[in-house]
Amino acid sequence: MSTQIPILKFGGRVLQGYERFGPNESSVVEQCHELATANEIYRLVEQKRNEARATRLREIAEDFILPLRAAGAVPVIVVSAFDWATDKLDQLSTYIAPEPVDREYARLLMSGELRANSSLAMALEALGCSAYSMTGREVGIRTKHGAVGALIQSVDEGYLRHLIGEEIVPVVAGFQGYYRDSETGRNEVSILGRGGSNLTAVALAHALDQPEAIMYSNVDGIYDRAPSVHGDAQKIEEIDGRELLQWPDFPQVIQQEAVEYALGYGIDIWIRSGFDPELGGTRIICSE
Repeated sequence: MSTQIPILKFGGRVLQGYERFGPNESSVVEQCHELATANEIYRLVEQKRNEARATRLREIAEDFILPLRAAGAVPVIVVSAFDWATDKLDQLSTYIAPEPVDREYARLLMSGELRANSSLAMALEALGCSAYSMTGREVGIRTKHGAVGALIQSVDEGYLRHLIGEEIVPVVAGFQGYYRDSETGRNEVSILGRGGSNLTAVALAHALDQPEAIMYSNVDGIYDRAPSVHGDAQKIEEIDGRELLQWPDFPQVIQQEAVEYALGYGIDIWIRSGFDPELGGTRIICSE
């Protein structure tokens, strides 16, 4: 029997928190009115956002990760970029070049996850928990089909297992891997497509012989229809992954490719709230 290794993925909105600029967001607007230049406003807004992010990362560590360490488990953490980060980087690329070179586009977009995973690793270390941030390449995720929209080919989990054995929490940047460029003969970075951090988590669960991966989101599960639109929407406790793939409106809370991968290798997926660890979620059954 394999050792239990919790695989936890945190989405961008969870990492950012509901309050982008802290609990007193209205006061930030008032302070901006008192400043003389756009540069001063920018500095203030960035300061408040960074303060809020630091607080939020500590909350995630204390509520979701440290309890597992206290119980003796060494979880593997996968993170998305902070909320809106990927959209901003994508927007930047369109202003620079309408059709950017795939290699540079992939490197630009993957920087969002690198900021998030190193920040969370720093927060864990500050709380006395040994942690180590890792890129997709460092964690051994090899892909195919080029730099953009890549598919996972294999995972070399040796270094990941070494860190776990040393009781160091790996904090993996989702959405990325590496591939062998046939033209240059060099290893190049790749990105998996939107929602690819979900796929990263499922692939690592499979590589580490784990039966499930938990996706912590800004919602507490999958509903039969959009709860933001329909007040009588019902949360689904369990759903077969094959059934979910047949939905005409596939839920945005989970990447379709991640469910397909999970079905291929028998990995169950949990969708749970990243703000309340006590709330039950939705189990996507892919192991039967």
